Amino acid sequence: MKLVLRLYFRKIKIEGRENVPLNTPLIVTPNHQNAFLDALLVGAFIPISLHYLTRSDVFTWWSKPFLRLMNMTPIYRIRDGYAKLSLNDSVFEGCQELFSKEGSVLIFAEGNHGKHYYLRPLTKGAARLALQSQEAMDKDLMVLPVGLNYFDHQAPKSTVLISFGKPIPVNEYIEEYRKNQAKGLIKMRDAISAGMKESLVIPEETPNYDKRSKTIFQESHEDKSFQELRSVDPSLEIPRAQKKRKRHVLAWLLNPLPLYIIHRIIRDIDDVVFHSSLKFGIGLFVFPLWWLLIFWIMFFSVGINIALLTVIVMVFGLFYSYQR
Repeated sequence: MKLVLRLYFRKIKIEGRENVPLNTPLIVTPNHQNAFLDALLVGAFIPISLHYLTRSDVFTWWSKPFLRLMNMTPIYRIRDGYAKLSLNDSVFEGCQELFSKEGSVLIFAEGNHGKHYYLRPLTKGAARLALQSQEAMDKDLMVLPVGLNYFDHQAPKSTVLISFGKPIPVNEYIEEYRKNQAKGLIKMRDAISAGMKESLVIPEETPNYDKRSKTIFQESHEDKSFQELRSVDPSLEIPRAQKKRKRHVLAWLLNPLPLYIIHRIIRDIDDVVFHSSLKFGIGLFVFPLWWLLIFWIMFFSVGINIALLTVIVMVFGLFYSYQR
């Protein structure tokens, strides 16, 4: 997964990896801007094994076995119906069993996804999981905020900066929770929110948000560090670089069927947050199948040397076309 993610993105920058606690019960709370790519990026580049709390509606009769194999567990939200919220009790019990073995769980604390760079209001789910688990165990539980900062939410061969924040000790909030559960949950939620904001280049929505985001997240700034991006003057009149599309014709000439399938599916998806994830996920399967098909056709018609050369040219043409 690290390899294919690095092929899909132009650059994956990681800061704060030293903040990740090892051999410690841990709740990982990234922001959620890009559908399932968010979970893949954190899971691939965090130096520990993760289990994932995943929206329950993706667990169908055919996907459930596969998702379980990927360490995914359904979590139920209000939109799934109030009757189903009680099912989260057994989910939290399963998490507590993982924590007792120094396991780690990823949960999207915002509760939904969105394409904006700033942090949206958090639900109480992550705070409730943290405090209920800490109260039920002797080991010290930590919460790790993670910031995913995309330079482009939709295009391949763009840059993403993963920032691991400072871990938050849950036991610092357990006494307040025991005195007053409602106030304890709010304080824990606010602490998680503050930690996540510290991991984002643009932590909050501001009146000049649109201009600020376009000024910061442009191609010429992709080599800047997290702190350098945060200090970019939002008043600078720097237009966002225009993408070069002419070379994409080469990709379509060499790989027409996979690109048609991807664009045909994405065209019917209104929520743009899914676009990049679908490009990655579908491409992960259709491109290798396409190259394998062409290889066998060429192998049986003109021989292995021409078959190999043809596939190499197709692969090179795809990645060359989408370089910037």
